[in-house]
Amino acid sequence: MKYIIYGTDPEKADDELIKQIQTLAPEYKVVCGKTEEELAPWLANAELAFREIDIDVLLKMPSLKWYQAWTAGVDHLLEDPRIMESSFKISTASGIHPVALTEHIFALLLTLSRGLQYSQGFRRQHSWKKVPALRIFELEGKTMLILGAGAIGRRSATIARAFGMRVIAAKRRHLDRLGPFDEVVPWEGFREYLKTADVVLNILPLTHETEGFFGAAEFKLMRSESVFINVGRGKTVHTDALLDALENGTIAGACLDVIDPEPLGKESPAWEMENLILTGHYAGITPKYEERGNALFLSNLELYIKGQEPENLVDRERGY
Repeated sequence: MKYIIYGTDPEKADDELIKQIQTLAPEYKVVCGKTEEELAPWLANAELAFREIDIDVLLKMPSLKWYQAWTAGVDHLLEDPRIMESSFKISTASGIHPVALTEHIFALLLTLSRGLQYSQGFRRQHSWKKVPALRIFELEGKTMLILGAGAIGRRSATIARAFGMRVIAAKRRHLDRLGPFDEVVPWEGFREYLKTADVVLNILPLTHETEGFFGAAEFKLMRSESVFINVGRGKTVHTDALLDALENGTIAGACLDVIDPEPLGKESPAWEMENLILTGHYAGITPKYEERGNALFLSNLELYIKGQEPENLVDRERGY
């Protein structure tokens, strides 16, 4: 008997999902659990696994051929040398986040553009005040530069253009595919476009190449009226350089759902900066996460059963 490990507490398992899996793959038995103790009898013959499973448990599955991760980024897996040396395929949950993340991106940006952080401060003071006009700006006519032009970047471009913004995407491949972007430029030259962008949107995954790639030199290229947004990974940005740029007026503002380190230290000056909008790394959360994640796994399982490659396969060397 071959097994599919469903990485969830047995009492929380979705019975309907299990039925759908068994229909697609009747030669497999679905087993639920997260710990080695729970899964011990089946680890030796587990061929497939999905959802949240600890690295140590994954590595105790000698027959494992494919693992469907439950996150879009898998840097937490690839940081482990044992995973890098393993042979099983890994696919990400990329594609289930664009709606939630894009809405979060524009919630952050609109909070900054309309000065809502100041209004909330006035509210706590029980003070009815207008936000000064100099702290408000419009999105229409602005240029957004997107770093990380995947599904989230494409949806963000569509929404940005609905606001009347011009959108440029910096990409490595498929430079001829314009899609929802007004312009696509080579990744290697993105710094030149920092000089004219009003909004820089960072949705990059964390890899050896992107770790710490955005620092003081990049912020100095940006305009004093520009805004930096990061919903990718905190470690792609030098936090001290960003905070210095905000404090010195090198850039006008920033919106962050991720930061390095996380959680942010209680003494960090970031907490007190009015031109910095912070949320606690929850941009991808949505009531539809389970629904979309399950649908992605079932779709990939069908491909796997047919001998085809699942979607979102990870290239261990590239890091995503």
